[in-house]
Amino acid sequence: MLTSQEIDKNILTESILDGIFVSSKSGEILYSNPAFATITGHPKSKIRSMNLGKGIVDRELEWKALVSLLEQGSPIHDYEIKFRKADDTVIIIALTASMIHDDNGVQIGIAGVARDISTRKGVERDLRDKAFRSDILNRIAKLAGTNNDVKAVLGSIADEFRKLVDFDRVALGVMEDKDRHVEVIVPDPGNPKKAKSLGKVPYEGSLVEKLKFGGNAIIVEKDVGRKLFSEFSIMETGKVSSMMAVPLTSRGKTLGTLCMMHARQGEYDWEKTEALQMVADLLGGMIDSTVLFNSTEKQMRLQETLIRSSVELQKAIGTEQIYAAIASFIKDIVPYNDLSFYIVDWQRRIVLPVYAVGEYEDEILASPGGLDEGMVGYIAKSGKAEFVDDVDSDPRTAAIPGMPLEHDAMMAIPLMGSNGVIGVLELYRDSGKVFTQSDLEAGLLFAQQASVALSNAQLVAKLQEANKEIELLNDLMFHDINNYNFATMNYIETAAKSQDLPKELHIYLDKSLHLIRKNAKLIDNVKKLTKIGIMNPNDFVPVNLSDVIRKIVSGISSSNPDKTVSVKLNIPEHAFIKANALVEELIFNILSNAIKYDNHDEIEIDIDMTRILDGDAPCWKICISDSGPGIPDEKKGMLFQRFVRLKTDSKVAGTGLGLSICRALTDKFQGRIWVEDKVMGKSELGTRFCLLFPAERHQPK
Repeated sequence: MLTSQEIDKNILTESILDGIFVSSKSGEILYSNPAFATITGHPKSKIRSMNLGKGIVDRELEWKALVSLLEQGSPIHDYEIKFRKADDTVIIIALTASMIHDDNGVQIGIAGVARDISTRKGVERDLRDKAFRSDILNRIAKLAGTNNDVKAVLGSIADEFRKLVDFDRVALGVMEDKDRHVEVIVPDPGNPKKAKSLGKVPYEGSLVEKLKFGGNAIIVEKDVGRKLFSEFSIMETGKVSSMMAVPLTSRGKTLGTLCMMHARQGEYDWEKTEALQMVADLLGGMIDSTVLFNSTEKQMRLQETLIRSSVELQKAIGTEQIYAAIASFIKDIVPYNDLSFYIVDWQRRIVLPVYAVGEYEDEILASPGGLDEGMVGYIAKSGKAEFVDDVDSDPRTAAIPGMPLEHDAMMAIPLMGSNGVIGVLELYRDSGKVFTQSDLEAGLLFAQQASVALSNAQLVAKLQEANKEIELLNDLMFHDINNYNFATMNYIETAAKSQDLPKELHIYLDKSLHLIRKNAKLIDNVKKLTKIGIMNPNDFVPVNLSDVIRKIVSGISSSNPDKTVSVKLNIPEHAFIKANALVEELIFNILSNAIKYDNHDEIEIDIDMTRILDGDAPCWKICISDSGPGIPDEKKGMLFQRFVRLKTDSKVAGTGLGLSICRALTDKFQGRIWVEDKVMGKSELGTRFCLLFPAERHQPK
């Protein structure tokens, strides 16, 4: 067994795995063991002729720094220095070294032990890189997980991601839900924490389409601008040389792309796509959740808007009101810049522009078209909604004089009636701001209720036209009948003046005149009832009821010269209701009845008006009390029926329509009318007619 004294030190240096060397301070190698040759890759025979500082240490400056450090007197341990091997690769060495002194203590050389730690350092570097990458990805994941706005996320992560992969530009391409368009989103230079949309481009020919069917990342090493991806049509790629793009995926489906660009050629390689794909996967999950969340939220808002618009559309009666209401409400559902509204006239085979919003309203309204021309005619005939990204490039589009080609996006929606298409809505957006499939679906939902409202409005318009025709015919008929009555009266009155007629014939002539006058009064009342039936409450205006009453009372005496009439008024200065001029007829009829059926020579009438609450609604209550014979309880219910006279006194003229006219007018003015005893339970002491009308809140100035 060998003892420590018997072990040759040369055996140790020759067999040890660490490289051992002795050199001068200038770097000449005086001694090295086989391991040193193995580490450096140089033949042992050549090592003795080499210089450490100039041929083995990677940079001579590093050798000089090492020597300077040793000259200060202290040895060094595990000093990291780079060696360049014979094959020109660089390795990392952990060097332990110290100065060699002669017997006089003079520094004469350097002795050192070199250990190759390149593998260990590589592992450490990989671990640091992975930790660094993991830290950045965690921060990106946190941003993506706490935000449902992809624009805000892209703006926030851009700086973080630049720490992993350098780029000059980064862009997201997010696919529209029905695979028709791709929205291009880039960081906003004016707001580093936000991103902005450059617009939407066709899915066909896009990076998204390429990656969806190709499956792998795309790397372009130079001349990116020569590629014909549709996203590049709205992106500035003039100074871009290299690019890499990876798919945004979630739950097995492609949602878009994440793309990076750089001005340097060959900037990207497949190793860098791994880091990009990690971020893309995080964004893909966030976008998928956001799309689902936004879709649900959008559907809720859409339903609320549809309900609100449906209620409001039913309030609009006239066609002009409907056009304006439809244009207003659809903007909340499908935003637009310009709008054109057309009505289809199938008999004349034309489409008539009836409403427009935008810069060229006059030009549109002045240009009706045929059913066999233009996009409107095409949609009217097909009955199917469509949208195009560039309306001016569509061969079906008809030019409108005075309108330039602006290449706007357009969506056309038919409005369906019971017998087919009754109208077409055209919505426009500026070039690049396209309509989507979800816009189309929302527009069709709105079109269903808009069609009902438009059909109702057209029906009302037809009824109004019919009412006008009826009113005209009635006026002509009443006019002609009265002309005949007046002519007959003139003939009878002329005949009655003859002295040659027997006395008994004069009696018959007087009765004939009475009947003719009664007939004329009946015709006048029927005419009034006809007008009341076609009155439109929208035409009513604020009327001061106090002024109406004072005006009628001031002339009541002159209308009844054979009686003394006194009217006691207890009314306010102002009492406004919504009505028209026929409110005077209403008050006059009630006062006339009070005078006509009172047999006293002196007639007293009380008129009281007070403001009360009917439920929660403020109203004006008018009571007209007389001292006439009164109306028994069993006959009060018949009072307002047509052609009913409770008293058949031939001395009192009447047709039985006066109070029915009062009821019809009161109903039109949204009021009520009733009759009661002046003294409760004692009908013989007189009658009180009561009227109740909603008070007008907004009085005229």
